[in-house]
Amino acid sequence: MIRRKVLTGAGAALFGVTLAASAAPPSDRLAARSAQLPAGIEQLRLPQPASGVSADLASVDPALRDAEGRQEVIVRLRSPSVAKARGNSPSQRMSHKLKLRNEQSAFVGRASKSMKSMKKVASVQTVLNAVFLEVDAKDIPRLAADRDVVSINRVKHYEIDLAETVPYIGASAVQAAGFDGTGVTVAVLDSGVDYYHADLGGTGSVADYLADDPTIREPGTFPTGKVVDGYDFVGNQWPFGPRTEDPDPLDDLANIPGSFAGHGTHVADIIGGAKGVAPGASIYGVKVCASLSSSCNGIALIKGMEFAVDPNGDGDPSDAADIINMSLGANSGQPFDDDLSAAVEGATAIGVLTVSSAGNGSDKPYITGTPSSTPSALSVA
Repeated sequence: MIRRKVLTGAGAALFGVTLAASAAPPSDRLAARSAQLPAGIEQLRLPQPASGVSADLASVDPALRDAEGRQEVIVRLRSPSVAKARGNSPSQRMSHKLKLRNEQSAFVGRASKSMKSMKKVASVQTVLNAVFLEVDAKDIPRLAADRDVVSINRVKHYEIDLAETVPYIGASAVQAAGFDGTGVTVAVLDSGVDYYHADLGGTGSVADYLADDPTIREPGTFPTGKVVDGYDFVGNQWPFGPRTEDPDPLDDLANIPGSFAGHGTHVADIIGGAKGVAPGASIYGVKVCASLSSSCNGIALIKGMEFAVDPNGDGDPSDAADIINMSLGANSGQPFDDDLSAAVEGATAIGVLTVSSAGNGSDKPYITGTPSSTPSALSVA
């Protein structure tokens, strides 16, 4: 087992005792050496000295240290993301974004010289300063030694959650008071959105839906008056084929019984459909979850966050969604070591609220999932 050297409360107390003993007279030091440790401290004694962790490997996800074969990882780099950097004007944000792209390119260039099999998969600069790579596990220590690397983690995938909501949260009373979401844009990070659906402002024609090519934007079909923008960051083959990207966020395969598609359409309808919580709201359809399973791709999720805060990538967040919705999560998540949670904090720094599912893991203690456990997220059970 590899243990990190962390100065916790007990460790800090022992550190203080050590300083006090070194400052004491010689006779007192001898007495201190012969004194027994309190039982509570004695129980913390390791049976043998712990093996050290190099400064480089301390930044690596422990699960990767003994991994073998090809691994998909997210590498966080040292410079602050656009969201966390100083300067809020569009020109300052774009300038910093370009700087980060150059730094990321330099990092990838350095790494690729010694790791010929390494493959860059994706990168983001706004919500995180991060590069996604496919690497051989044996090369991870060499990757961690780079001067700009802060952390290397496995790419985590998430599961979608959904429950009926409108009748239970008092939405009718809010609408009766004159609040229907008009002027608010919600980015729905999910399995895509069926923008042909009648309740989402579409034609309502099954034939139109079936005739659509889910990899291109056919003229006159998308965007619509309700689903005003979007992108597909996962494609329709993953996890049984490669992750792909295209500009059409259609919730494809939703017409097939037993398909996992349709979840995003359902969520978008609850949020802003004709009978939804906020029927006046506009929707960004952002496809990050699979058509063929309940999984949501970790790379697609963070790229979807990036899209939601800066859809056209110009560094100006004036076109950002007001709210990001993710009806998904990982049970018992810990926000401090979860990259998607860090991306949520980045979106918050730009002024975009993230609403996420607390999870469907029953009433067990600490089972609330990430990214809803992120301090700045609105967690909904």
